[in-house]
Amino acid sequence: MAKTILSIQDLQARALAEIQKQPGCSSVRKIAINRAENERAENNWSMCVLSAGDADANTAARAALKVQHVLRHDYDLTTD
Repeated sequence: MAKTILSIQDLQARALAEIQKQPGCSSVRKIAINRAENERAENNWSMCVLSAGDADANTAARAALKVQHVLRHDYDLTTD
């Protein structure tokens, strides 16, 4: 199945919404989507939590990794 191509803003919005659904992460406020520069990489993006709000930072980071793993199967970033 082909991946859906999204803008960095659209992917960021989807990823944040999914992280906020994870237990203990409803207060996560900001994430970053980072474009991968390695052309050989399986995926062209990664993400990290910038503001965990009242959530435990480690819990938010683990949730981000889980969501990243799931979303990478379905989405790639547009190329500039």
